[in-house]
Amino acid sequence: MNRDNYQRESARKPRGLMRHPVAVVALLNLALAGCGSDGPTAPPFANTEPRILFVSNRDGNDEIYSMNSDGTNQVRLTNDPAKDERPVWSPDGTKIAFISERAGNPEVYVANADGSSPINLSQTAGAENDPCWSPDGTKIVFASNRDGNNEIYVMNADGTGVTRLTNNPASDLWPKFSPDGKQIVFQANRDGATNDVYVMNADGSGVVRLTTNAAVDQMPTWSPTGQQIAFMSTRDGNPEIYVMNSDGSGQVGLTANPALDARPSWSRHTGQIAFASDRDGNMEVYVMNADGSNPARLTSNTAVDDFPSIK
Repeated sequence: MNRDNYQRESARKPRGLMRHPVAVVALLNLALAGCGSDGPTAPPFANTEPRILFVSNRDGNDEIYSMNSDGTNQVRLTNDPAKDERPVWSPDGTKIAFISERAGNPEVYVANADGSSPINLSQTAGAENDPCWSPDGTKIVFASNRDGNNEIYVMNADGTGVTRLTNNPASDLWPKFSPDGKQIVFQANRDGATNDVYVMNADGSGVVRLTTNAAVDQMPTWSPTGQQIAFMSTRDGNPEIYVMNSDGSGQVGLTANPALDARPSWSRHTGQIAFASDRDGNMEVYVMNADGSNPARLTSNTAVDDFPSIK
């Protein structure tokens, strides 16, 4: 993977899909939202072993895989000539949402947790990106250029009731519901910036800019408590994982590696952060503690393994 590919998140073109990123823990009778955290009323998780979704082209095409939280038992979930990317778990763990080009352009699909019975929810001529479930599982937020520009939309989990949340000439991408479902964090190149992290209310109101750095700040993800946000930044000269408080204060780097570290996903079960990195010469899925310590490589394949999503 080209180390500059992360910048495609800043200016997404209709078919310019970017490659989408734990130790064994005591079993928890809690659910995970598909984007890395869950709300207090989420139903019990359907499976007992925490799993990680990721994307790989190891079989010649971008497909969705899952594996145990320690990297074992890697299983292919999708099998289609088109690209399947950006997978996220539903809150109850019974389904996944993902982006697929099997209809000719990037659309939001939902399938069972094993990849079976995929359904196209968006069905537009535009390019859809970055799906994320609400903590209660009733809605999916996503990005789309269906109106000529990348904006944030939300729809019911069955694809009905599509509502546009942002309306800005900039490119708004990578939306993630907060654990309580009241806010959405996202990335945008508004305010003359290359890309920064913003947050807004779940209805699209009250937009607040959280980062104000001349470098690229993007790919945000909430901590399980909603008190922190992890994100990727190039402020140190190359893509690294950072963390900040939910109000934008206390921005601290978690990784310090000359390689590309990107696409963080925060686990509710383990409290760890999964991310994608090419630090070993090839894009693989890694995991580290929430303070950046003990990074561990979970995949080891000559192909690209990317876009991790932790339960």
